[in-house]
Amino acid sequence: MPQPAALLSYTVYHARDPWAMLSPREDRWLLNWTLHFRHVAEVQAQQLEQVFALTNHQEESWTSHQEIIWYATDAPVRSTSIGDVIVSTQTGQAWLVMPSGYSEIISPTAPSVTSG
Repeated sequence: MPQPAALLSYTVYHARDPWAMLSPREDRWLLNWTLHFRHVAEVQAQQLEQVFALTNHQEESWTSHQEIIWYATDAPVRSTSIGDVIVSTQTGQAWLVMPSGYSEIISPTAPSVTSG
């Protein structure tokens, strides 16, 4: 019998600007994520798509799922949507939620320094 996939840990950030849904931008994450995003939850899931599904309202508030620790108790609850960011806590990899799927956010690397 196959073993169930291990649960991974993800952090969910919601865009502070409601207009982010119309124009999702990776640079907001890269330049100053604390200004543009609010840490709302930690989620245990098997894959990225499951994080999105778990953090959307269905028949009940998504904050009541046992796989979720809700942090933004001072903010209105809303579903994860376009313009929000999901981060793997294991690898630090971040994804921007897009109208169709996700865009991997790749941090620019610092130029190498050579002695001469």
